[in-house]
Amino acid sequence: MAIASLVISIIVAVAVVYREFIHDRIFKPKLEIQFSLDEPISRVTTVEYLAEPQGYKLAFWPRLRVRNNGLRIAHRCVGMLDEMRKPDGSLDTRYDPIMLRWAIAPLERGLQPLDIERGRTVDLNTFTTIDGLPNADFATYPDARGIPLYLEPGHHWLLISIYGENFSPFRAGYAVYWDGKDYTNGVKMREMKKKPAKISDWPFPIDDKSTEI
Repeated sequence: MAIASLVISIIVAVAVVYREFIHDRIFKPKLEIQFSLDEPISRVTTVEYLAEPQGYKLAFWPRLRVRNNGLRIAHRCVGMLDEMRKPDGSLDTRYDPIMLRWAIAPLERGLQPLDIERGRTVDLNTFTTIDGLPNADFATYPDARGIPLYLEPGHHWLLISIYGENFSPFRAGYAVYWDGKDYTNGVKMREMKKKPAKISDWPFPIDDKSTEI
């Protein structure tokens, strides 16, 4: 009887572990990222600019739309800009990873971890270009932390990751060109899953006037 009870206990334990393993494999968050420079994903809006010259200015927000297509809530999601690279593939060592802001209200809530329900979409701000200003500010904390918090005019490759408690990190790469002049038409952005290995991989034309490699 003792042996039979032990065998039954082992079978039950294995069944429980196996059931939880299968459950976690099937009933889990499944994130996807949609990207477009057009409305309604990306937005043109008016912002209050507090630095000199002060006033209200037109701004453009390139954004990513994160959707949970899975069967469970994606818990405590954060969006991170993990890497900045140049078109030749070299790492831009001036930048550290920074947290990006979810496009939700109130504003301060956007930099806190967010649960994404099943079937829900949430937009993630990447950077903003403001009419008449040469740099494109990242959607992150406003205070300087020893690294640039903006994109200079030129070509950049961004690695953006979505992290959470109950799913593996979801990553996507984007090639970006910002001319530093036209806050809408001067922005080009295209999904580029793999980091560039050489300049010939780059999707946008490069010349000496547009960027420094």
